[in-house]
Amino acid sequence: MNSQELIKLNNKKREKLNEENLKYYEDMLVYLRLSFLKSEQETEELLNELLDHLLEAQEEGKDFTEVFGDDPKQYANELLGEIPKSMTKERFNLFLLGSFSFFASVLIFNGLIDTVMYYIFGKGSAMDEVYLGTAIVQSSISLLIAFFFLFIVMEYLKWSMFKNINKYLEFFYLWLISALSIGVFVLPIYFLPDFGTSFEVPVYSYLIAGILLGLIVYGIFKLKGNSKKASRDQGSNFNRE
Repeated sequence: MNSQELIKLNNKKREKLNEENLKYYEDMLVYLRLSFLKSEQETEELLNELLDHLLEAQEEGKDFTEVFGDDPKQYANELLGEIPKSMTKERFNLFLLGSFSFFASVLIFNGLIDTVMYYIFGKGSAMDEVYLGTAIVQSSISLLIAFFFLFIVMEYLKWSMFKNINKYLEFFYLWLISALSIGVFVLPIYFLPDFGTSFEVPVYSYLIAGILLGLIVYGIFKLKGNSKKASRDQGSNFNRE
């Protein structure tokens, strides 16, 4: 079974867990899956193996701690140490698609705001002066902001696993992380001087470029999804034969 089939199997088998075991197991599941650089295939195989052990224990009247110990986070870290790292071509492509999706979102947001402000409210300008050097540096820093923020959130989620944290306190933590992460990178962007070749573009061109880039990303995701479905169907037909 590939990783996607293992995930579907896991989702189905998890329905058999009682409420307490389900909570502990889902914390374990999130903790292991957040280790992005670990082999996805081996991670999903391990999660299904753990789930089978837990279901057996549940039938015998045991709970999660009797199977995995009193410190599930330490146990999870020991398991992660046994899983090899893996930066597959698929994950690298996912990184690229994530980057393109981020730029598409930024272009659409900026283009929409500037276009509405000028053409509806008469504020701003119809043309925007772009400095090539500044644009490249700002785009690079913005991308770093996005992935750094994502990394911090993932680390926070791993830290919060197996803990009972008040929802309001958790919201405050995430808000604080967001504010600090954005602040660290926004300041250099704000004070970055204009440099490089300059040219003017209509403000609505950002909106058009963002939509086109978004459609390209959507098309690639759709193509990948159809390709995976075709591969699964072909495998099913082969097994039936």
